[in-house]
Amino acid sequence: MFDAQAWYARDVILGRIELPSAEEMASHGAAWRKREEALETAYEEIDFQGDYTQELVDETDYPDFNIPEVNRMFKEWKGHKKDDIMGYRDRGFPSTLTGTVAPVHHTPWIEALDDSMATYLLSQAPEGGG
Repeated sequence: MFDAQAWYARDVILGRIELPSAEEMASHGAAWRKREEALETAYEEIDFQGDYTQELVDETDYPDFNIPEVNRMFKEWKGHKKDDIMGYRDRGFPSTLTGTVAPVHHTPWIEALDDSMATYLLSQAPEGGG
């Protein structure tokens, strides 16, 4: 989402996107706000954010990607977080662009006290933990 926002801002600055009138922007923002205020669940919030991101992607030359799949994975991640607040980070997800699955880190998150790049990039936990 943040990258897509940056692309939109870049395109406005470069003159590729002409901003609508103040009234149109206010109306557009109010419609998004009304929709946001009606959300009741975290899953609805995820879909809302995905829709917002898709709108930004559609209005720029940002590379399109499978936002519904990102939403699905984010919901799965939220479930992992609910099931195990200390272990939900210990999973890998596939890239929606390449299909490459992120490897599971060599050390459970709760035990990973060395956050240096050298330790992070090891293929297995260092002696004494990571």
